[in-house]
Amino acid sequence: MRRIRRSPARAERATYLYACALVTVLLLFLPYGGYERMMEGKYACFLALTLGYLAALCAVAPIEKPRMTASMWCAAAYLAFSALSALCSPYGAATLLGGTRREGLLTLALYVAMFCFLARYLRAGRRLLYLAALSVALCDLLAVVQLTGRNPLGLYPAGLDYFDGDRVYAGFYAGTSGNIDFTAFLLALAACVFALALARLRLWALAPALALTLFVLFRLGVSGAWAGLAFAAVWGLALCFPKRRKTMLLLSAFLSAAALVFVRLYRGANQTLTEASRLLRGEFDGAFGSGRLAIWRDCLYLARERPLLGGGPDTLWLRGLEPFSWYRGGGATPVDITAAHNEYLNILVNQGALALAAYLALLGIALVRCFRRAEEPRFALCGAGLLCYAAMAAFSVSTCITAPYVWLLLALAQKEKTQLKNGEEYPII
Repeated sequence: MRRIRRSPARAERATYLYACALVTVLLLFLPYGGYERMMEGKYACFLALTLGYLAALCAVAPIEKPRMTASMWCAAAYLAFSALSALCSPYGAATLLGGTRREGLLTLALYVAMFCFLARYLRAGRRLLYLAALSVALCDLLAVVQLTGRNPLGLYPAGLDYFDGDRVYAGFYAGTSGNIDFTAFLLALAACVFALALARLRLWALAPALALTLFVLFRLGVSGAWAGLAFAAVWGLALCFPKRRKTMLLLSAFLSAAALVFVRLYRGANQTLTEASRLLRGEFDGAFGSGRLAIWRDCLYLARERPLLGGGPDTLWLRGLEPFSWYRGGGATPVDITAAHNEYLNILVNQGALALAAYLALLGIALVRCFRRAEEPRFALCGAGLLCYAAMAAFSVSTCITAPYVWLLLALAQKEKTQLKNGEEYPII
């Protein structure tokens, strides 16, 4: 039997194919059974791709001492504290797979593993960006058709469509990610990266995908996604104009202060801005943010019970929170709370303050590197996406549908030196 030759080039090729699969296969995958099976279908797809990639690396990657960067140490610490949380959890084996979102310890280990290997071996250029734009455009087109009341591909149960959301079933669903919160999350990340690619690299081929993505985001109306876009637009000025970084950062600070004053004084009809204005004036209502504030309050109470190690990865559903009530036809339907609807708070209550500190350090290191090296378009693009994520994470739920793309951006922001191929610089990342 012919022995497979190990080499960095083969590991890089496998890693590049895996990155391509993430932005095409995983993003566009639609499970049999439609939106009712979306989470378990996407998780199966993620497992197949990631385990296949890791198996390929075991066969072709050279055996060498790992070169750990500060970011890798932070990721390793995040996983170690999560493992310690699982070991000390009163919920035992439930911490391995987690709840319905399947973000238990095993999934967290896959996130960290893919991050470390992507950071080590990924050599990506414009082709990956174009593949992502094509996939996002296809997702947009599906959502556009669904927003006309049609049911292409039979993703909704028979006789139902997008506009039956919050009437026949809880929430709204569109695109290739199911719940519109997940779809909007990924579209907002993509929009930020595409916008920076247009601003810094003049990649006009991305303009149609960007325009279509912004249109779909407008129609979906997910406030968390627009908060991420606004945050990235304001604080991403230094990424657009890196030679005037200090001036742009001061301008960003001024615009942020002005935005806070505007929201504080807002008296219009927009519900999200009205709730934010009332909060800034010291008025608290658990119903704000579609009930998120009540969930945050309850999660903070739980976090005080086990502050350092939490209850165990993805075990919030086991900790006795009062179900969220979904109202239909004058009656209330209880819905179990499985996530804090804030990724930072979710880590705190599930894995504890130590894991949260490591995760924030990982994100912070990546953002600082992106700003310091913003003259290189690769870091500017990654920085824009991570800025958007940093804001959206305050309102979102981490799942295998969205998290792999955040870890991909984190990995792309780790390279210390621009990669070379045949004596030429990679043009983007």
